[in-house]
Amino acid sequence: MAKEFSWIYISENDPDTVFDALQKQEGGRLIGQCGEWLQGEALLTRLQPDIALLDLGTGEEGLDYLARWSALFPRIRFFCTAGQARPELIVRAMRCGAGEFLLPDADDEEISRALKSVKPGVDSGRDRPARARTVCCFGVKGGMGTTTLAVNLAVAAAKNNGRRVLLIDSKLQLGNAALFLDIKPRISLLELLENLATLEVSRLDAILPGHGSGLHFIAGPESMEEAEKITAAGLGRLLELLRPEYDLIIIDCDDHFDEVTIRVLDEADLILTIAQLDLSTVYNLKRTLALFRRMGYAEEKIAVVLNRYPQRISDELQSIEGSIGRSICCRLPLQENGALLESINVGEPIILSRPRHPFSLQMAELLNHIQAEGRAKNTAAPRNSRGLLRRLTGRKE
Repeated sequence: MAKEFSWIYISENDPDTVFDALQKQEGGRLIGQCGEWLQGEALLTRLQPDIALLDLGTGEEGLDYLARWSALFPRIRFFCTAGQARPELIVRAMRCGAGEFLLPDADDEEISRALKSVKPGVDSGRDRPARARTVCCFGVKGGMGTTTLAVNLAVAAAKNNGRRVLLIDSKLQLGNAALFLDIKPRISLLELLENLATLEVSRLDAILPGHGSGLHFIAGPESMEEAEKITAAGLGRLLELLRPEYDLIIIDCDDHFDEVTIRVLDEADLILTIAQLDLSTVYNLKRTLALFRRMGYAEEKIAVVLNRYPQRISDELQSIEGSIGRSICCRLPLQENGALLESINVGEPIILSRPRHPFSLQMAELLNHIQAEGRAKNTAAPRNSRGLLRRLTGRKE
């Protein structure tokens, strides 16, 4: 599609905020609208717009028409919205042929992102790896700053390299990466797993919330009851479906070894093992690295990151490396001016708000290291298909 695009509006409801936002888009031309589903097909046939915006209302009748029209008019891109955008309605709309699902509070940035999916020249099968490189951020105990690292790393990769990047919050009990990004999730990890059999990964752009950096995001479960329903096998299958769609997948991982966490670690191409400079944490780091070796992970699969590292005691680095038996990949500086905390509180990653901040500069270096490692290998180190619990107990998935 050229810079200009034509569109129509079909709904038995009054135009909403999505209608208003689409009207404001540069190059857009509203060429027709109707207030009855029965009139919609004639309007589509006569006008042949680039985009049809459907307000599904409560869902049932509109979904039936959407399924029919998406089959009859494959050239037309169907955008959907609804006043009550329940997760199950979004999933059903995607199955029926929706190209995008826009929430009532969608801003201009989200509308622009949706429009890019229908403009020619925007890649749908561009030069990407056969599967995404998967990086897991794992803290050797709680409070290591894994979410801060995962969020900023993912944003840096999406913003600075023009690559398709996905961040997954797999902290099942108390994950809060959405707050760090100021994103309201449309659909959770559990809801994706419950719809694996019919999930069309090529339509994920319309389901997953976008971020201004270009990052896509999958939120963890909303409650602890939901967390109990997530299985290691299901998460493994989801990752297999997602890999061909992205260049890089970053996972914010729990800091304890249950079956889901071990599956994430097994699936990862690289595990960023995050620690800090205190005696108990270094002790946990040594134990964690020893466990990784018993799990059969290759040395190159593990990279150690020291967070909140005091620059004034950099001479202790060799002592730490000698203690753990390997080199430190990256040192993220200790911050005493509250910049990181402020970025979390306002939901804006520090790599965006303060790109010259010492933490941001080190994050950029870490990203360069990850990308260089990926290019050098071209493919990841072989994964163990059986995690620690399965290897030690012989249990099957």
